[in-house]
Amino acid sequence: MTLKFGRFQVLPHRREFVSEGVPVPLGSRAFDVLMVLIEAGGELVTKDEILSRVWPGMVVEEHSLQFHISALRKVLGEDRGFIKTISGRGYRFAADIIAAADEQEPPLGRGAGLSAHRPDLEIRSNLPAPGSDLIGRDAELSEATRLVTAHRLVTLVGAGGIGKTRLGREVARHLLPGFADGVWVAELGLLSDPDLVPVTVAAALGLELAAPR
Repeated sequence: MTLKFGRFQVLPHRREFVSEGVPVPLGSRAFDVLMVLIEAGGELVTKDEILSRVWPGMVVEEHSLQFHISALRKVLGEDRGFIKTISGRGYRFAADIIAAADEQEPPLGRGAGLSAHRPDLEIRSNLPAPGSDLIGRDAELSEATRLVTAHRLVTLVGAGGIGKTRLGREVARHLLPGFADGVWVAELGLLSDPDLVPVTVAAALGLELAAPR
């Protein structure tokens, strides 16, 4: 089943959000919030109801919900008004929604740099398997994912041991469905010679560098 509203599509079974034929990376919590609003059929959904459904059994502050509402409005762009705030109570999804049987994969938009996810294609990546779930970083995960889709270079900064690498790898995992050529990790932290950067990146990508390139 595909849900359509305006220029957007939502594929619940694949947890994909598509804008004008282009898959748009959306954090898992933000996607869950969107589905709660859509399933309400235009009715008010209280903040407590959203929190209990998206974060079941967890104590979550309201600002986390506000962050994800803001993330959704950003990807909606000029249609951000689809999400109405009911002051002091909650939110309402105001777009007319059409449910349709699944179609062929949506075509790519111009200059997207992303490919529609194909479950039959091999996922190409050297990302290590996560040892555990990433807890308490939903806001940072959504924001970092948004930044990576908007900029060619994004730097995560902070004190040593704070979890920058763990967050970066989780962002990469979220982006995997959007890149046909895969998402790859090149470890540069131990390098002391800048001349080793090209060969290290090439090795991570499985490429051979032809001297003197």
